[in-house]
Amino acid sequence: MNSPNKIYDLSFKRMIRLSGKMLVKFVNKVFGKRFPLDSEITFLDTNTVNKDLKVYEKDLYFIICGERFHLEAQAYYDDMLIRLFNYAVSDEEGYKRIDDSHAVFKMPQQAVVFLKDTDKSKDKLYIKLILPDEQEIEYSVHAVRSLGYTPQELIANDMEILLPFQILRLYGSVKKYSSFSEEQKNEFLEKFAQMCKDIAETLHKLKKDKNVTTDEYYAMVEIIHDLEEYIYGMVDNDIKAKGADSMINDEFLFWSERMKAEKDAETAKLLKEKDDQTARILKEKEDEKNRYFAEKMIMNGESAEKIEEYTGLHLSVLKSMAQSLGKALML
Repeated sequence: MNSPNKIYDLSFKRMIRLSGKMLVKFVNKVFGKRFPLDSEITFLDTNTVNKDLKVYEKDLYFIICGERFHLEAQAYYDDMLIRLFNYAVSDEEGYKRIDDSHAVFKMPQQAVVFLKDTDKSKDKLYIKLILPDEQEIEYSVHAVRSLGYTPQELIANDMEILLPFQILRLYGSVKKYSSFSEEQKNEFLEKFAQMCKDIAETLHKLKKDKNVTTDEYYAMVEIIHDLEEYIYGMVDNDIKAKGADSMINDEFLFWSERMKAEKDAETAKLLKEKDDQTARILKEKEDEKNRYFAEKMIMNGESAEKIEEYTGLHLSVLKSMAQSLGKALML
């Protein structure tokens, strides 16, 4: 993706790594698998550089139950299919030499998520490979059209990992906002409020049903909030004035306060631990000094009562010290 749209890429990568359970459910749905939801996921954080020094980022390659997968997110149309093919054939992990004249190359299972597309019937991308001997092979990858589903349908189809990207639903309309009449602007803001309500209520249900943890819930809120600010920033004043994003914004502010409180509590804990450690060191030094003077006083034949008064050490401690020094304690 181009750098101006990096937020989509980064948000998608964050969601993919947020919850192993959500990722396995998504893989099972898209690729027709039946992996246990607690399956271990190994991410393959390796990049490939081709002869033209072009880097293929493979941070969305991962292994589940011995099978390799590759996901990509797409915000705008470009040469995604050929790029996916290039990614796949540059993956040396799929190459296995059989003998001096035979080799096998197994491509990873791939899918692309179109974040702004609504036609979910187009669930595959195809490219025809014509080999030198006129053999033809049709290569295909799975395609998921994110906005082809409502928030509720994403949950029903085990694709809740795409829920934050529902905030993109009005991305096309916002570009025309400045030319809207007052009536059209109000209509847009009403749709925006309903969109936020649908997302927030679906997210609440995920949390209530314990399909996401509290930390995962607030991470998704943060991603939604960041995407909202990026996409709808030009109309942010109107959105705030009308309270159109109140359900999302309230959750984000609550999350911010919660994170601040947790940070303050952690800081207080560290300061207390530091104070406790300092107090412990000072006490150890004080005890060491008192024992030193007690030994001197015992050796000089001072009375136990006087030593207790000056050092604060208990009589039982003084008796033990006197015994170790081979001296009789004067009572």
